[in-house]
Amino acid sequence: MNLARPRPEHALSATLPHQAIYRRWRAQTFGQIVGQEAVVETLRNAVRTERVSHAILFVGPRGTGKTSLARIVAKAVNCTDLRDGDPCDACPACVAIREGTTLDVLEIDAASNRGINEVRELRERLAYPPGHLRRKVYILDEAHQITRDAWNALLKSIEEPPDFVMFLFASTEPSGFPPAILSRLQRYDIRRLTVPEIEGKLARILTADGRTADPGALALVARLAAGGMRDAESILDQLLTSAADPITEPAVRELLGLAEATAVEGFVDALLEGDAAAGIRILDELEMRGRDPRALLDQVVDAIRGRLVADLERSPEAAGASGPSVPALADAARRLVAIDPDRAGIGGLRLQLELALFARPSSAGAAAMTPTKP
Repeated sequence: MNLARPRPEHALSATLPHQAIYRRWRAQTFGQIVGQEAVVETLRNAVRTERVSHAILFVGPRGTGKTSLARIVAKAVNCTDLRDGDPCDACPACVAIREGTTLDVLEIDAASNRGINEVRELRERLAYPPGHLRRKVYILDEAHQITRDAWNALLKSIEEPPDFVMFLFASTEPSGFPPAILSRLQRYDIRRLTVPEIEGKLARILTADGRTADPGALALVARLAAGGMRDAESILDQLLTSAADPITEPAVRELLGLAEATAVEGFVDALLEGDAAAGIRILDELEMRGRDPRALLDQVVDAIRGRLVADLERSPEAAGASGPSVPALADAARRLVAIDPDRAGIGGLRLQLELALFARPSSAGAAAMTPTKP
């Protein structure tokens, strides 16, 4: 797989305004896509054999490459110098699509163009052949937000478009598509990226920018991104601006308002032991240092999950709740996942964390924490 830096970024001048990392490092060919090997190979084969569907849906979490894949497909079906199913990114068609200078490839934000009037306008354009390229391609992002009436108006065009028209949809919520539309689309599911995949690309970006980072710092950023490369690149962009070289794990925690590992583990211990006073002291200290309670909630849940997994790996019998700490950990996790940070707000979230400390463990959890007599 070619993981080289995308071509246009090499040409960026130091005198140009700053451009976000996720834009500078957006994949321009199939070979530059990180992860998604099965999807990439299927699309390559479709291009190679000229069997690309006229209506494709890319589904997956945000920041995982759906729109990038759609743009690459648009290039591939118009490229005049294909290389084993991959667009060359150098011919006039590829350059025009990459730079957004052609009207034959239109990217539409369906969130703000979701009504029947916008769809009627789109349908009127379909009859006109492409001006310069081989195919006209319509990329509709956040397509699940299109209204039902608009979908009904678009259905016939998706089913039987002119030979020179392609529709590429990207969405985080396929449930928002009417079944009649879904049945006419070729669907590709885009998975979350793994921590090593994200970490590897971040390391390549740092090398290209002449910067360094501690391994723990990149691993933390990759975990926080939750499988989304764009989020990881946005965090790295902030770090390159604010942090010294090398970028350290404490610098990442400071930037994002994360609690230190010792504070997180201490709060977990306070939950398990019913030591509300100790837990409140930790909350007070973190608040004084400006730490984000939302981030703390996520960190504590992750720490509890980590302990659960570790206990189960040490003792398979613990899966049956015979281990001494598994029920208590599960009970603490249930108390925390019941908290809705969006409804609570920042002040209310602090109170919810305090109430979790005061809550009595379930009978199973309490029994698990009580030593048995020999």
